[in-house]
Amino acid sequence: GVLLAENRPAYQLLLIREDTPNLETTLHKVSESLKISYSALQEKIDANQDLAQFRPIILEEDLEYEKAMHLETFQDDFPGVSVVVRPSRFYPQKNFASHLIGYVGIVQEDWSELPAEKRSSSQIVGHSGVELLENDHMIGLDGGRQAEVDHMGRELQVLGEPVPSVPGKNITLSLDVRLQKVATDAMKGESGAVIVMNPKTGGILALASFPDFDPNLFSGGIDPENWKRLLENPQHPMENKAIQGLYAPGSIFKVVTAYAGLEKGAITPETEYVCNGFFHVKGRSEPFKCWKETGHGRVKLHDAIKGSCNVFFYNTGMGAGVDELHKFASLFRLGKLTGVGLLNEKAGLIPSSSWKKRVFNEPWYGGETPSMSIGQGFIIVTPLQVINMINILANDGMWVPPRLFLEDEGTAPQQIPLNKEYLSLIRKGMVAVVNEAGGTARKVQFEEFTVAGKTATSQVISTKTMETLDEEAKLKKEFQNHAWFVAFGPAEDPEISVIALVEHGGGGSRVAAPVVRKILSYYIDNIYKPKSKKTVQTNFKSKNFKFSTRLQMAFN
Repeated sequence: GVLLAENRPAYQLLLIREDTPNLETTLHKVSESLKISYSALQEKIDANQDLAQFRPIILEEDLEYEKAMHLETFQDDFPGVSVVVRPSRFYPQKNFASHLIGYVGIVQEDWSELPAEKRSSSQIVGHSGVELLENDHMIGLDGGRQAEVDHMGRELQVLGEPVPSVPGKNITLSLDVRLQKVATDAMKGESGAVIVMNPKTGGILALASFPDFDPNLFSGGIDPENWKRLLENPQHPMENKAIQGLYAPGSIFKVVTAYAGLEKGAITPETEYVCNGFFHVKGRSEPFKCWKETGHGRVKLHDAIKGSCNVFFYNTGMGAGVDELHKFASLFRLGKLTGVGLLNEKAGLIPSSSWKKRVFNEPWYGGETPSMSIGQGFIIVTPLQVINMINILANDGMWVPPRLFLEDEGTAPQQIPLNKEYLSLIRKGMVAVVNEAGGTARKVQFEEFTVAGKTATSQVISTKTMETLDEEAKLKKEFQNHAWFVAFGPAEDPEISVIALVEHGGGGSRVAAPVVRKILSYYIDNIYKPKSKKTVQTNFKSKNFKFSTRLQMAFN
């Protein structure tokens, strides 16, 4: 394993005024020898004027090792000044997986008023990520001793035996550091999120949000300047976009629309619609458009998924209806917390007619369904929800909840009541996205590793609003669409799934798909172990797939 967080010794510089004959002289010596601003030292003294003279004042929280050793060596030259070693949280990989790991900080409450069970090691607690989630497991307990003191609080004598400290426990994440690094490199300079999972186990192999931050900034209490810089960054580096970012899923939602249409009987695999680039709804003057202005021509389900034809899915969604779309989106666990455990995970929203009535006191209008059918409109989801949905599809309806810890069995897998024949049809369409002519993500194709994928573009502003902007405004970054790409493989027996969301990246196939390709390429070259045909056939049968279907998916 690779060490991501540990405790290291920090050297705290203390001064006791009672033991300092000439305070001003001592402060000048400290300032000159340790290269610390005299005014900064004086500010610390002034801020603690009400503290008893025999109580130590902290001049520096984390003194550099060389400076601490210099002071220890020439201790007699600095009366009343000492160095105390205390544990400090340290993140050797700095920004690496910062949103997942989280950070620690000083307890905000008055220490003396905390209940005994919260008076944990060194007055430091987890504030976000795994540090917060597993705080009670990792923190340990301080040792202590009873002492008799005078009316000023000065210690007179120790009473009884000291109580030894209890160390915290280590934890091991399911993270694959190699994939986390590749994902981080692939997203360099972008804002968004990447998640890599094993759909069979639910293990999170990589989870990153961008831009990231250095959790070491928080270990001793973050300074106002750095905190202001993080808060005022318009790309929100403190937000874990993988679980807190809410976005329209765009064309990835067509997976749900296709399933709802098949289940409802609105379409069959042979249903054909003509796409001429637009779709009219009664009572609406402006037509809904396909991303391909010239249209896709005559399209059936397989080619509609492959080419991401909006018009086919407008028709399918209208045939299924908003409440059927809501029903099956919920079965795919969209609009729900995944249960990964990280604080402040957001549930998102999958609209329904009853929701619209409850929130807006309005009925659901037929003209709102086409937008929902292609993952726009009111729908908002997190990247973790989307890859969770794709894992359900890849697992033939089996939901394996996402998990962070290597030794954590987590929530038991659940078989969701979904029609396996329909799931197979959708998977075939996703294989075609990557592996057949006309697919929207051909650049993610590999010769001996069959990838199934889906591109998506999530609108930030409406097409109508965009048309009102001048040419210069249209090019602004904040008006560009979000780019998605999600994939799993090998399609015949999935063991890895990857999702990339690039904020304001434009098209999914142009920006997000190359990120996923870099991750899959590394996985195939360095981690993947191809199975023999005999082993693969056994896996097919054990999952109750038709062999012909699996074979066609694998070698199309």
